[in-house]
Amino acid sequence: MDVAWALLGQQRYADAARQAQSILHRFPDNVSALACHAMAMWKGGGPIDASIAEIRRAVALAPAVPSLRHNLATLLASRGDIAPAAAEFREALRLKPDDTMAFYGLTQNHRFVEHEPLLDQMTALHGQTGLGDGPREFLAYGLAKAYDDLGVADKAMSYALEANRLGARPWDLAGEAAALEELAELARLDAFRRARSSGHPSRAPLFIVGMPRSGTTLVEAVLSRHPAVLTRGEASGLPNIENAALARLNPSRRRIGRHQLILDLDRDWLAARAETLLRQATAGASLAPHVITDKLPENAVRLGLAARLFPNARVVHVRRHPLDVGVSNFFQRFSHGQGYSNRLDWTGIRTRQIAESMAIWKRAIDLPILDLSYERFVEDPEGQARRLLDFAGLEWTPDVLEPQRTARAVLTASQWQVRQPIYRGSVARWKRYEPWLGPMIEAMGGFEWIDREAAAGLG
Repeated sequence: MDVAWALLGQQRYADAARQAQSILHRFPDNVSALACHAMAMWKGGGPIDASIAEIRRAVALAPAVPSLRHNLATLLASRGDIAPAAAEFREALRLKPDDTMAFYGLTQNHRFVEHEPLLDQMTALHGQTGLGDGPREFLAYGLAKAYDDLGVADKAMSYALEANRLGARPWDLAGEAAALEELAELARLDAFRRARSSGHPSRAPLFIVGMPRSGTTLVEAVLSRHPAVLTRGEASGLPNIENAALARLNPSRRRIGRHQLILDLDRDWLAARAETLLRQATAGASLAPHVITDKLPENAVRLGLAARLFPNARVVHVRRHPLDVGVSNFFQRFSHGQGYSNRLDWTGIRTRQIAESMAIWKRAIDLPILDLSYERFVEDPEGQARRLLDFAGLEWTPDVLEPQRTARAVLTASQWQVRQPIYRGSVARWKRYEPWLGPMIEAMGGFEWIDREAAAGLG
């Protein structure tokens, strides 16, 4: 079981599922194996109803185990059963009042509209000296979210600063800066257009990119309500192909830049990878979709690869006020990656890098790119949804105006938000945190750049 859970933590979902299944063959009532198998299958894109049934069986076998309750709650939230999910998180807290992971999970699936006794309980727990860094990190993120809901900016930011300090992860600042310089130079040389034609001719792929927390999940949820669209969530196809391309290199060339690497790939290899991606995406689909989405936000730095794989693909670039994006990243606990989000200055740097990368791609490749403003979208959902569907070559249906009714499982940090009707509550959120945002503002280049980028995003 230790191996199975370790594989799950390494995002090797198929391997984790096989390891857990091998245990279940011998011990069918092993609740840890049931839970691991269910979570691995869900993370790997399997049917969520089957995972929920498996977790419910584990809960029935061990009803007093809190971790099983928040595994069940996480899956229920992914399916859109928000109220039952919150109830399971609360049950986990009843069973184990210091279960900070359950408290964190509850805060992500519940909006606090008044001060609840639970907050006093968690604040008291936060004051205890024996709490380890891991549990304290979850607790601090949860308290930051709760006080952000309540509009108590000083407490919210204090907890967010602590949470990010405890949960700090590495980020390759120098490497990403070098990649941006490489992109700019190759674009100046028109290298991407001069690369030999390659890939698959399908027009179905549609890449939804931007900064995390910019509204990419909302855009995909809108599209998911259209019968001719197959949504894939944050697919790992492009990063996996990038890694596979790197692995093919002679070790002496492993330091080649991300963008030159893509330009050097032969077209037959790319065509085979593109064919495999399409086949995997449509496996089990009853009808051939007109549009297949991939909404991994940071594919914003991989559009050269997207263009070589699918030269007829389309791109939706979701834009949001830079400081709103920055604050939202800083308050969000990402399960992996996004190491820049733990520092205000790094978050500012990354926000500008993504904006500058997209500006370069618009000059360097021929993929059509639609800019969608988050602020415009929540202000005028129908008008912006019509723009989106027209760009994707889809007929209008009013169903897309109810993204909260999407039937798909949501694996991203936006589980709760995507189940809500389109609302304007997060616009200009940054203003109440401005006293603390100096490092972020400076890293972005000051308000001169911020105001210019915000205005450009609004069109």
